[in-house]
Amino acid sequence: MKKWSFLTIAVLVLVCLSTSAVAQSVTFRLLKTPPAPWFNYALSRNGKVMAANLAGEIYRWTPKTGFVDLGPSDPFNTSIGISADGSAIITSILGPDGNTNPGIWKQSTGWVSLGHPKQACVMDGNWGSGWSLNADGSMAVGLAWYCPGAQAFRWSAWDGVVGLGHPPGASSRASAISADSSTIVGFYENPTTGERRAVRWLPGKKKELFAGNQTPGEATAVSSDGSKIVGQAVDASGYPRAFYYTDAAGLVSLGTVSGNDTDQSVANAVSDQGVVVGWSGDPFGGGIVPFIWNAQNPGSPMASLQDTLAAAGIKIPKNVYLTTALTISADGSTIVGTWMDINYNQGSWMARFK
Repeated sequence: MKKWSFLTIAVLVLVCLSTSAVAQSVTFRLLKTPPAPWFNYALSRNGKVMAANLAGEIYRWTPKTGFVDLGPSDPFNTSIGISADGSAIITSILGPDGNTNPGIWKQSTGWVSLGHPKQACVMDGNWGSGWSLNADGSMAVGLAWYCPGAQAFRWSAWDGVVGLGHPPGASSRASAISADSSTIVGFYENPTTGERRAVRWLPGKKKELFAGNQTPGEATAVSSDGSKIVGQAVDASGYPRAFYYTDAAGLVSLGTVSGNDTDQSVANAVSDQGVVVGWSGDPFGGGIVPFIWNAQNPGSPMASLQDTLAAAGIKIPKNVYLTTALTISADGSTIVGTWMDINYNQGSWMARFK
C-alpha cells in the first residue's frame, strides 16, 4: 500500500452548482496515479472513496490511503463501478475457469466472480464485464456475451445473472444502475445498422428506447433515483452530442463548448442535483476539453470546466490542460477527470467542493 502525493490548492470561489451562487471552498488536486496509458474512475456518493481502472489494474483510493492496488482486471475492459458507501467495487476479473467474468470486490470477501447467464459463451477469453452497482452493492449490471453479440444483464445474490435481452443478431449493454435500483440504462443496438441507441429498463416494463427508435446514441449514467439520465445522441446537427433526459423535459441536447458545427460531446456522469460533466470538442484532431452543465440553469450553455475553475481563481499548473471530466459524485461535491501537458504526459485531477 502506497500513499501517493498530490498538489492541493484551496481557494474561496463563487460557483453556481445549485440554484443560487454560494461561496464554497474548492480543493484542486493533480493526483499522482500509478503509471497507465488510460484511466477510468467511479466515485462513492460523497466523493470520499474512488474506484479506479488504470489500464486494467484496479485500485481503491481514499485521501488517507491513496491508491491501493486490488489486482488485475481485463486490460481491454474500461469498466469500473462503486457502491454509494464505497464498500463495493465492480469490474471484470479472472474467473475460476481462467476466463474473465464480472466480479465484485468487498473488504470482507475480496473479489467474487458473478458468473454468467445460462445462455452465454466465451468471447476472446471473457464471459462479460461488470459496469455498475446500486447503493449497497446488492445489485449489479453489465454485459455478457452470447456470441456473436453481447447482452445486457442484471445480477443479484438471489437471482444470479439475468439477461435483459438484445436485438436479433446484435448487442446490448447495461452501463449504469441507479442507486435505488429502479432504473438501468445503457445501449441497445439497431439490428439493421449496428448503431447504438440509448435505452432504459424499468421494473416490470420492457426496454424503452427513450431517445427515439432510430436515434444513434447511448446512455452512460443515471441519478440515484433514476429520474435523470445522461449520455450521447445524434441531435439535429447530425453529430453526436451530450444529452440530459428527464420524463418532464424529454431529451435535451447540451451542444458543445465551442459551438463549432462539427464538434462532438459526451456526458459521462450526472449528480443528483442535475450537474452534468463530460467532454466536448473534436476527438479526431482538434482536441477535447472537460465541460460542466447545470440542469438548474437550463438556459445556460455547457461551459469549459478548465476555464470555469481558472476564472474562479484555481491555479492550474502551467502547460497542463484538462481533457475530460470522467465522473461526478452523486452529491455533486467531487469531480474527477484527466489532464495532459505539452509534452503529452498525462494524469488525473480531482476538484472537491466543500
